[in-house]
Amino acid sequence: MAELIEPVESVLTDCREYWDGVRTGPIVTFITAPTYRQMGDGVTLDLDAMAGAAAECLRTDLHARDPYVPPAVCADFGTISTARLYGGRILPAREGGKVHIEPAIRNLGDLERLTPCPFEESDFQHAITLWRRVCDRVGTDRIFLRTPDFQGPLNTLALVMDQETMLAGFYDAPELLRHALFSITATLIEYHQRLRAELGGGRVIGNIWPYTTLPEDLGASLTEDLWPLLGADLYAEFGIPCLRKIAEAFGGVQIHCCGRYAHHLPALKESGIRIRGLEFHHPFTTFAELYRIFGDDIVYIPYLFGECKDYPDYPAFAESLLRQGGLRTRFWFAMAEGWCEEAALRRLVEIDEGPLRRDSSDERDETTKGISC
Repeated sequence: MAELIEPVESVLTDCREYWDGVRTGPIVTFITAPTYRQMGDGVTLDLDAMAGAAAECLRTDLHARDPYVPPAVCADFGTISTARLYGGRILPAREGGKVHIEPAIRNLGDLERLTPCPFEESDFQHAITLWRRVCDRVGTDRIFLRTPDFQGPLNTLALVMDQETMLAGFYDAPELLRHALFSITATLIEYHQRLRAELGGGRVIGNIWPYTTLPEDLGASLTEDLWPLLGADLYAEFGIPCLRKIAEAFGGVQIHCCGRYAHHLPALKESGIRIRGLEFHHPFTTFAELYRIFGDDIVYIPYLFGECKDYPDYPAFAESLLRQGGLRTRFWFAMAEGWCEEAALRRLVEIDEGPLRRDSSDERDETTKGISC
């Protein structure tokens, strides 16, 4: 299997050029669905079983040879990985559900005792162990890692403490909340930096979600799912400073949010933070809202909410986006097998033979905006 991994450096080079805007237009990637994600009940981990399943997924992906997908382990132990650094009773997954965590903090005054567990007891260490076991199984360490779920500082705090108490605290005890968020931010940066160092450098290619490939020298991929609950003024005051620290530590950010967040876009743009890419879920946040603020400066990672009836299927949604974008608009359609008809989606964005040609050598011409298939 090691011989299949030789071209990974060229894959990373292509991905860097795409994130930097040297390459433009849409791309489609499909990976083997990582069925080992959140394997078990979330309380006890069977890393050997996860490693065996991960190795099988890697073998399939390597034979598929997707040009923007290096072999990577998805170290998914649930959305609670950052919150469990601070305690809280783990609620096991039941009846096909996901693992949850009870708030460790119920009162604002308890924020002063917010202390993370040692790195060695964290899901970051579990990720390292999982990665090494997969390396043993495939016979090489030239594979990559998607980090444990990187919930941003606001998300992490919202899992660590009672959310109603937290939201009231923005008004009743803003300095306590600000101090706690800065403390969490420092811990997340420290633990992610150590994770990268222990893997040997250059091994992290993003978060467990979305399935894009973000080389670690270009930034960190994190979640901001508290966005829909916060007004623009609150996020600008409490969230932007934390996001800036993370972006400065890692060289930029790719952000996931599956809710409505267009009201935060002006503050994000004005902040000057290096936003590499934004994931959005139609219809909660639309491409038109994003493009109006960021234009062709970032990568767009689109998803269609499962119950949305605006389009008959995902390829139809993708076709609509391609018509709305310009020649240099970067859409990364990051899929897993079985999510949609792969051949139909690939036909839409095929550079050489498809109905929509994207030529990165051309200057953008406003007359081409709104081009149709």
